[in-house]
Amino acid sequence: MVVLGRDLPGASIDFPGRYEINKREEREMKKTKSNGFTLIELLVVIAIIAILAAMLLPVLEMAREKAWQSRCLNNHKQLAMAWSIYKDDNNGIFVIDDPTTGTGGLAWTNMPSWVYGDVSTSTGATNTAFIQMGLLYPNINNLGIYQCPADRSGHDRSYSMQPQLAYYSAGQPSILDPGYPPMYSENQIHETSPAATLIFMDESPVTINDGFFAVLVNQNQWFNDLPAYWHTRGCNFSFTDGHAEYWRWHDGRTSTPNPNSGSAPYPDLVRLESCLGYIP
Repeated sequence: MVVLGRDLPGASIDFPGRYEINKREEREMKKTKSNGFTLIELLVVIAIIAILAAMLLPVLEMAREKAWQSRCLNNHKQLAMAWSIYKDDNNGIFVIDDPTTGTGGLAWTNMPSWVYGDVSTSTGATNTAFIQMGLLYPNINNLGIYQCPADRSGHDRSYSMQPQLAYYSAGQPSILDPGYPPMYSENQIHETSPAATLIFMDESPVTINDGFFAVLVNQNQWFNDLPAYWHTRGCNFSFTDGHAEYWRWHDGRTSTPNPNSGSAPYPDLVRLESCLGYIP
């Protein structure tokens, strides 16, 4: 008979209870290890998440800007449609653009105009009644159409009309640019096609006040009003044929608060002037 631990040199007695305890402890250690993270592993995961976020944030920001630009283009199409409906309902006569609707100045409403008010003032910036009283609002009936989603200025209106379409002052036909009289009906547009004649545009929150965008037909500098550049250094326009399009400014100066810096030529201004109904 062989007795373990006595007859075999170096052998030891292994009790069954002790064997079970060791196995149980081993299982617990494996379980604990499999269910947790070490500090190094956790730091690696955090670093990977940070890298992915840094890569995705610009993409998400670009997608948001693109969505805003698309919504703004739709606003322009709606405004151009309302402008065309008004024209068709009035035998080809354009809707009036009167920035000084009476002796009281920009904020008065005693003369007809496509829109009223001065959004550069604290009282006019969010007074939606000035929009609702305008001649085009019955054809739109949506305040949101008048505001670009990329406009973070707090103004309730982001768009203005170009100066050569039915320009009035205090209820009377007027002229901004001598030698280039405004057009008051569709049969007066001769030099540019409907697809190349602007109606509305995004105006910079720095200069927007009334619904009139002051720019001369043949001038080598920007005039009183400036275009917006909130859509990836560009802005949107609508045209008399009803379409809308995005222009990215090619001259870096146009995407600044001082586009007249430096010297002429200003190629973005030249392009805009060519779409006012005249060939400069």
